[in-house]
Amino acid sequence: MPTAILDERGRVVLPKELADHLGVSKGDVVVFERRGKEFVVTRATPKGDRLEKVMDWNPERTGKPEHATPRNMKGIWKA
Repeated sequence: MPTAILDERGRVVLPKELADHLGVSKGDVVVFERRGKEFVVTRATPKGDRLEKVMDWNPERTGKPEHATPRNMKGIWKA
């Protein structure tokens, strides 16, 4: 199992094996998620990817507006 050492400034360098497995490299963001007494390290979704997903959204145009309930709006904005 790969290990890392905390430096004097509290930083951790991910071992190459782990970074390769996560698909991260210099400048990428990782997330530390607490699960009980353990932490899980995952690759963060780049903001650009989320923007691309929104920009590619092309709803079907019917010619008349659709009414959205507050619940529907919450679902739209959570995506």
